[in-house]
Amino acid sequence: MTSDAWTDAALARLHAAGYKAVEVDQSVLPGARAVRRSDFRLTWFLTRLHTFVVFFAVDHASGQDLAAITDLAAQWAKRVKGGWPVGFQNSVAVIPVIVCGDANEPARISALAKPRKRFGMMTFPMLVDPVRLFVATYSRTVAWGIAYIDFVAEQQRLVVNAQDAPVLGTQGGRGLVWLYRLILPVLGLLVVAGVLAYALA
Repeated sequence: MTSDAWTDAALARLHAAGYKAVEVDQSVLPGARAVRRSDFRLTWFLTRLHTFVVFFAVDHASGQDLAAITDLAAQWAKRVKGGWPVGFQNSVAVIPVIVCGDANEPARISALAKPRKRFGMMTFPMLVDPVRLFVATYSRTVAWGIAYIDFVAEQQRLVVNAQDAPVLGTQGGRGLVWLYRLILPVLGLLVVAGVLAYALA
């Protein structure tokens, strides 16, 4: 399967799942195609997550290419998000998908590396070889953005159309995720109590 055909199929799956096409500034991200969605969950501490999936079909990819594409995609998504500034009861998740049949070893290592922290934003690049059906992305748990991990992992599985794909949170321990789920009801009760106390004061 060619990179373009694989990208077309992935975009079709995302559209069927509720994503909307978004126009990409080709002067910033030449050749990129992107979709986005916006979700609000009580379990995300009453925050809204704007998710962008940005596809790049390229002939060759290096570690430097992956880092540059991820940074550009993050900056672009932050600009076009709209609404409140990032960090004010909203966050952004960017999944740059580099579709390439000829990625060198540094590119694969870069895709598997832990993403760097960004204020109010998460980036989880994926390197996909549509010929060898190879997927490389960070697959352990991250403490920052813990509330969104399972949702982002679901989006990554949707991208590659594989429930057993080595995506975010599938390797290593999930203790932080279970701890978050354990304390979430307690935190929710504290918020409700605070609101009631304020209303009754």
